[in-house]
Amino acid sequence: MINDSALDMDVHDTHPVAPERALRSASLDLQQIIATVAGRYLNNGRRQYSNGAQSPTWRTLQTIDEQVFENRGFRARHDDTVRSTFVRFGDSRLSGIDLDEPVDWRRDDDDLPAVYLLVRALVQADATA
Repeated sequence: MINDSALDMDVHDTHPVAPERALRSASLDLQQIIATVAGRYLNNGRRQYSNGAQSPTWRTLQTIDEQVFENRGFRARHDDTVRSTFVRFGDSRLSGIDLDEPVDWRRDDDDLPAVYLLVRALVQADATA
């Protein structure tokens, strides 16, 4: 017979890989959302950042970060604990940068925001294409 406390146990207590799966799922979801949102800013026909052209500004990156993490679908699919594992723009040392300056893609600080890392990968892939 199962007692009530066993039924109330958190799924993480019974399946040790559940947190890893939740984080992996959220990471993949986040990558897709960032690619979609960043695409609106990076590939809109008016701005092209590849081949040595001007880089997006830190403000653009901050805007992408805000839109990604406020995405209703992302918030509904992943709980607060999982979402809080991702470094946000405002939580990093990048938040003190002049927002109107072009993004420096050569940063290698610890704890770079997820948006910075993924948008950098998109810009670099576009530059080599």
